[in-house]
Amino acid sequence: MSVFANRLPITAKVLIIRQLLWGAAFYGVYVLLTKYFLNELNYSEADTIMMLGAFGAVGPVFSAVGGFLADRYIGAFRAVHIGYSIYALGFLLLGVGASLVNIPLSIMAIALIGYARGLSATCPTVLLSNSFSDEHREDFQKGLTVNYSLNNLGSFTARYLFPFFIAAIAYQGNFLLSFTLMCCNLVMFWIFRKQLRAVGNHHDQQPLSIKVWMMFIAVSLTMLGLVFWVFSNLTEGKYLLYTLGAAAILYFITLIIRAPAVYKYRMCSVLVMLFIMICFYFYYGQMSTSMNLYAINLMGDRVLGFIPVMPESSAAFNPLWCFIMGGPMIFIYTWLEKKGISPSIPTKFAFAFVFSGMAFALLATSTQYIGNDGKFSANWILMVHFFQSVAELIVGALGVGFIIEMVPKSVSAFAMGLRAVTLSLSGILAAVISTKIALPKDIELTTEVINNVYTGYFTNLALAAFAMFFVTLILSRLIKRLIARSEAIACQEASLQPA
Repeated sequence: MSVFANRLPITAKVLIIRQLLWGAAFYGVYVLLTKYFLNELNYSEADTIMMLGAFGAVGPVFSAVGGFLADRYIGAFRAVHIGYSIYALGFLLLGVGASLVNIPLSIMAIALIGYARGLSATCPTVLLSNSFSDEHREDFQKGLTVNYSLNNLGSFTARYLFPFFIAAIAYQGNFLLSFTLMCCNLVMFWIFRKQLRAVGNHHDQQPLSIKVWMMFIAVSLTMLGLVFWVFSNLTEGKYLLYTLGAAAILYFITLIIRAPAVYKYRMCSVLVMLFIMICFYFYYGQMSTSMNLYAINLMGDRVLGFIPVMPESSAAFNPLWCFIMGGPMIFIYTWLEKKGISPSIPTKFAFAFVFSGMAFALLATSTQYIGNDGKFSANWILMVHFFQSVAELIVGALGVGFIIEMVPKSVSAFAMGLRAVTLSLSGILAAVISTKIALPKDIELTTEVINNVYTGYFTNLALAAFAMFFVTLILSRLIKRLIARSEAIACQEASLQPA
């Protein structure tokens, strides 16, 4: 690992450290929002689920817009730098809103955070990709894995520790801590701005006209207004998110129609992959909605019998396992390749659904082991996240690498935004469906209530995941044929070129 680290360009090192700081800042806030809205702002369980679903969906669905602006107008480096400045402002306002227990100010703060995520989410991967020359593309894939692992390290640390900090610094102190972490990123970006700008796209290499800046400000204010409206009108807002996600996919289809023949089939394979990813990330979205509420209501406060854990920190087990299992997964892939077994990325995705099915089957089983204290052991959630993290490791880095290698560089940021759109559409869908297990605040959690509400819900999710295994296997064959057709066209065009 140290030899590989020495080979990393300085821009790649900066971007990977950025991911660690961002993961801690963003997920430190994310883990607190459920109880913040339930207890501090007095939201119901159903409204809290929808708020968390919208918060998880808004940033990704606007990532396509952010990627489009980066590709066509402002540049990838500027998109990240401006986005992180807005992140810092959002965390600062959230801290002020928490100190005043002010709902409109809190909603405005998370609207800023959601917009910042949409503007900046796709471009760090583009900058990281551009940091490596064509002859070192294998280092880019390894860099993605390291980047993903450090994101999970930052995410786990913040998700586990921030709830414990509540007793000492309250919600506003935690939100201001995230503000400080994001300011560290901004300082680092300022120090290395020349190197980072150099690996941006051509818009980063030249000043922007007043017309472009005015257009960007107008679009930004419009997006902020839409995000604020979504959070203030959750019932109607979800339809706006559906519409924006569908519009981004339709725009991608128009790009496929206009693309050169060699890219048409590759981009069609991305379109099929997007459907698979929407289905998978529906299960990922359950972590911040149904699984989170289940843990808050019924999970014990000890892991392995002696490690303290806050119920709202249950989601911290996911990045912990992702960080631990990253190396073993690479070893398994290498071992399989030496044995001559090299399944395609879509085929690997099919097995991800098997692991998700196992995770939710365990979750359903845990409902039958409620102790005399009315709690189930946190060890169940620890194991559930083990299986779900294996599934996520299969889909996460591989999905990013697949998309960025299948599309032209001129639309790479937008294409990465489409990957985020799958997170958005599946996240809001997960929130809408998870409201089925929302309970009144004063209800008594009897065995009958637990079986009727939680057991059946998690069992149905497990069965649907196992069904998706077979659907994805069929679609993987289609993707394989599309890529083969693209390669045949590339070979044909190469043969027609003059020597």
